[in-house]
Order: sequence, then C-alpha cells, then structure tokens
Amino acid sequence: MITKKHEDGFRSSHTKALASRELSRSVSGLFLAAVLTGCGAGVEGAEPSDIPTTARSADGLELATNPGEVLPAPSAFAPSCTPLCSGSCTPVQLAQASGLDKPILPVGENVYFSGAITYEASYSFFGRASKQGGSSALLAQGLQRPPTFLSNGTSAYAVVRSPGNSGLGYLNELKPDGSITPVSGIDGSRSISITAVDATNLYSLALGDNSVWSTPLTGGTWTQVTRPIANAAGRSVHVDSTSVYIVTDDVAKNQSTVWKALKRGPATATKLVTIPGSIVSLSLDETDLYFADRTGGIFRTSKSGGAATRLANTAADLSIAVDAERYYWFNGAALTATCKNGGGSQVLATVSPPQTSTPEIISVDGEGVYWRNYSQVWKIAK
Repeated sequence: MITKKHEDGFRSSHTKALASRELSRSVSGLFLAAVLTGCGAGVEGAEPSDIPTTARSADGLELATNPGEVLPAPSAFAPSCTPLCSGSCTPVQLAQASGLDKPILPVGENVYFSGAITYEASYSFFGRASKQGGSSALLAQGLQRPPTFLSNGTSAYAVVRSPGNSGLGYLNELKPDGSITPVSGIDGSRSISITAVDATNLYSLALGDNSVWSTPLTGGTWTQVTRPIANAAGRSVHVDSTSVYIVTDDVAKNQSTVWKALKRGPATATKLVTIPGSIVSLSLDETDLYFADRTGGIFRTSKSGGAATRLANTAADLSIAVDAERYYWFNGAALTATCKNGGGSQVLATVSPPQTSTPEIISVDGEGVYWRNYSQVWKIAK
C-alpha cells in the first residue's frame, strides 16, 4: 500500500528524473483572468439559437439540424442555477508536471494526475495535488504508460496497464484519506486500456472485436457483457447503474456511434445515436449523455434514444464534464459553465493559448471545477 509517507521520496526522485530527461519542447504557462458574467448571461461570442429540428438522412444519421452556439435544456434537469464562486471566480494552480496527458480526477482532499515525460521509455508517472493548493507530489514513476483514473461516484481507482515494480496493481483504489491500495486478484491478461467502473465491476472494451467484458472489483474472472460490434473501431466505454455505452468510429463513413446495451450479458448493443465525425469525450448524468466531437461541437442526447442536440459548435478543447446543474466546456478561450435548465452560461476563466486540444481535460465535483494543460493542473472553487 502506498501512503502519504512515501511522497517525499517520490518527490525527490522525480525532480532528478525531470532534470535529466526534460523534453526539448517548452510550453508556455497558463495565464488566467477570472471573468464572471452570471448564469443568466450568455456565453461570450455566442448568439441565441432557435429551437432545433431533427433531420433523418438516408444513412440513418440523427442530428439536430440547428448549429446554434448554446441551446436551452429542459427545465426539469435542475431546480436552480445560481452563479458559481459567489460571484467571483479565482483560478488556483494546484500542480506543475510536464507531460500531463490523461484525465484528472478529484478524490477526497486531492486531485490525481498522470502523464509521461516521453513515451520512448518507461518515463510515465502519476501524482496528486491538494485541492487547497500549495502541496503536490509524485506517487509513482518509471511506468510504461500513465495510469487512467476511474470513479463510480463513491469510490475511485487508478488503472495501471504495466505496474512493473512500482508497488501498484493493475487496479488500485484511491481512498479519500490519500492512501492507495492495490486490488488483488485482477487478471491482467485481458487488455485494460479502455475501461470504466461501476459500484461492483471493472469493465474493459476489447479492441479486437469491440465486445465489453467485466470483472468484480474484489477480483475474479472476466465475464462477457456485450457481443462484438462489427466494422467499427472502439474508442471508449461508459457505464451507469443499468447499461453499458460504447463509442465507436466508422472511418470509412466518417461517422461515430454511441451504442447501448443492458448489463445482462452477453447482450447485443443497439445504436443509440450516430453523428458525422468522431466523438472524443463523453460524460453522462441520470438521463442524458453529453459529448464533444473533433469539429468543436458539443452535443446532448437522451439515454432513451432520439436525435442528438447540438448545444454549441465553438468548443476549443475537446472536453466536457457534467454535474447535476451544469455542463462545463471551453468556448474558445473561455472555461464555461452552462446551465442545463436553460438559465444561460457563466464564463469562469479565460485561458490563454496554447491549449491542449485533447479530450477529457475537465473534471468536476461538488467542491470545484478542475482542468489541466500540458504542464499544470488548475481549480476554481464553486
């Protein structure tokens, strides 16, 4: 088990590693200015939209035809949407570590991050930073690949594809007190490069045939959850209390599909929605899926099926996160919180280039909004 007492050793060894293996490229710092417009105000640079209509083309694509910037969502999603930060948002830098390239995850009093100095050798690492700022440390380095972080809303985990002699397992529980406990009995013979987690199981998407498999979080054998999906390239897998959601690309047709299947496996996945291009980031709440594509579009679709509604077309970083009241995204240089109930948008901060232009760099919990660039982790307290 890795505990807080190991941090000083990791911090010292990582400092030496960075000094000897620093990348030649340099990334300018992230400069932020808090900008608050109020949740009833529109996004800077956005224009009002008409009510979207639905088009069903010959190839079966379903997409709201209106490409407006920000569309109101049904008022049933949230009872209120008061401005965040009590009217004054102040970004705080939590960590500095070159090579950040995975989604970050807030857990307890910390935010976990991972990355790689270079992929030419085992120079990947992961660490954590205090949510309050002023304290960060690397917890492991010398890994072949950066860990992927997962959460089921109650518990959180780090998936490590090649633990080596790091003291980590394939699956490691990240506890609110900062301790890290490897989960024993997880079979690492199956690919765990694309994963998701619920209250009881770890899920993995098999890239060979796009089938989904699961294994208990307490350790055990892998069981098939969904049947293969033919003629597609698997991109991500997501779960809720009843269903599995799989994102695939059809490169030949230049389209991306979200599939849905019940967890009673092996189940046949059915198409939930298809859009042109490629879906690169997806988040879900109780009733809907929110996702971004490579063209800068932000979309919402019901878990029950139907057309995808385009919420915006100016997303600069291909990331979207949701909580009970809002979805969070980058509208150009503006980190933006948009009310699901149609109450408008609030610019939390402006971010100077260069930006990462990579998916899933925003995370959110009840305390704050978190994001990263190539070398820094930031927070805005709600």
